[in-house]
Amino acid sequence: MDALICSGAFACIGAVAFLFARQFDKRITLAFALLSALYLGVDDFVTGLPNMAEGLAILGGNWNWTGKLASLLLSAAAIVAFGMSPATVGLTFRQRHTGTGLVAIACFIVWGACLGLLFRPDASDAETLAFQATMPGLSEELVWRGIVPALLLGLIRSRGPVSDMPWAVIGATSAMFGVWHGLSYSHGRFGFDLMSALFPFIGSIPGGWLRFRTGSLVVPVLGHGLANVAFHIAG
Repeated sequence: MDALICSGAFACIGAVAFLFARQFDKRITLAFALLSALYLGVDDFVTGLPNMAEGLAILGGNWNWTGKLASLLLSAAAIVAFGMSPATVGLTFRQRHTGTGLVAIACFIVWGACLGLLFRPDASDAETLAFQATMPGLSEELVWRGIVPALLLGLIRSRGPVSDMPWAVIGATSAMFGVWHGLSYSHGRFGFDLMSALFPFIGSIPGGWLRFRTGSLVVPVLGHGLANVAFHIAG
């Protein structure tokens, strides 16, 4: 029940954030703002299901492999259900501004290493590095930099990607990405860890910009995964 309450509250916060963003980008309609918030709430609940009972963690391990795989399956179902084209959600290897992307990936690695030196995470094993290199970048970037921005902009039924930089969408999704990392609910009380929210929020802004700058999710996915690995190795 705690997980359901937390996911529901998260969706409500998302609705407020996206409706606020609508004041700056009229392409965000009421319906798509609410739909995007609902999708994030469902994704949060599905991702967290394996943590609610051991039997739901089908893939096992010390990390949430099952939850991230469930998020990827939900994303695939959403893309099909909403008729989103691959280019609309950034599922293309074709890159614009390749040089910018390469520099950005290097910056993400440095960013992750600096955070690792600052926060000193526990010693990392092979599973930790394998998980951090793959699952967060793949599942989270597809949701946060691919599907949700496309929904907010109404890019369904094979509508093509936008040609401008939708800063209101980038700002709103970045803020919600931070909230997602910081919000918690347990024993009838909500909690919020500001530091857990702050750095994902900061990293999401260039991630969102790069997704539209390059026209693809390749750089955000690689940057996310390599930054996570650098964080654990440096720490």
